[in-house]
Amino acid sequence: MAAQLQRFDEDYIPFPPFVAALDAIESHLTLFRESGLVQNLLVLGESGTGKSSLCRWLTNKYPKVIATDRDILPVLFVSIPPGGTVPNLAESILAALGDPDPSQGKNSVKTARIVKLCAQCKVELLLLDEAQHLHDRGQAGTHYYVADWLKSLLDALQIPAVFLGLPRLETLLQVNEQLRRRFTQRLHLSLGQGEAADIHHESLQLFVSLGACLSIPLTPAPFSWDELGMRIFFASDGRVAYVKKLLAGAYRQALENQLPVIDPPLLAQIFRRDVWVQGVGALNPFEQDFEFRRLDRGFEPFERGTHYTSGKRGREAP
Repeated sequence: MAAQLQRFDEDYIPFPPFVAALDAIESHLTLFRESGLVQNLLVLGESGTGKSSLCRWLTNKYPKVIATDRDILPVLFVSIPPGGTVPNLAESILAALGDPDPSQGKNSVKTARIVKLCAQCKVELLLLDEAQHLHDRGQAGTHYYVADWLKSLLDALQIPAVFLGLPRLETLLQVNEQLRRRFTQRLHLSLGQGEAADIHHESLQLFVSLGACLSIPLTPAPFSWDELGMRIFFASDGRVAYVKKLLAGAYRQALENQLPVIDPPLLAQIFRRDVWVQGVGALNPFEQDFEFRRLDRGFEPFERGTHYTSGKRGREAP
């Protein structure tokens, strides 16, 4: 059972916003390779919407090549640490490039090494994940300094860059017009961005695609498939990580209790146990009297900028 759950957790499901972001990034990479033109992209999404999975997918598709005299890194993936100052961001980039002493030197020296190593390693695309950490430290003056350093770095590198982070990352761009102009294209990595009628279809498509990986069948009863799709959207807030959490929990319980199907009553139990302990009655998307609204008010599981597990505050999901 453990091996099945691990494979399930590692599966990549091409839900529409994920595919749109992937296509946009690869389009920018292709444009750069064919013409040398540089276009940047901002990918925004709440925790659990697949930003880090998108980065891992790209680094797997364009892997590091170990040559006799250097490592070739077509895609440079850097996860920005909390308290994203210029020094620790520069060090994180240098570490990802294989610099033996990334903390050595002043900011100007580190920046020069980044530019030199990116050229030597033939980096063609820079992915900066958890970029909201650049915003979370300090006030407007600090934000401007960080944004200005990033603008100067991108000008020196002359390669496409993708910033991925929580929606508040947009605030960082607002304080520096020059950096903002370099990220005019923005995508949101979540379900339900099109017509309202598409929300339940996308959610159901994701749920069924993931369910096909399991050995226990899914059933919508006592609801229709369309209604189950809408309920899944509210139970996950359009975030793939929560759809996986619900299905993984239901699958484990079904195996342990030898249940023949995964159905809404079972999902209602898992929602209360693994997502929100207070999700009962009108506040549980899988119960009959659910009130069909987003659970993003204060102290609810999808309150903006927070992450809940079993009703307790915790760290944001990866």
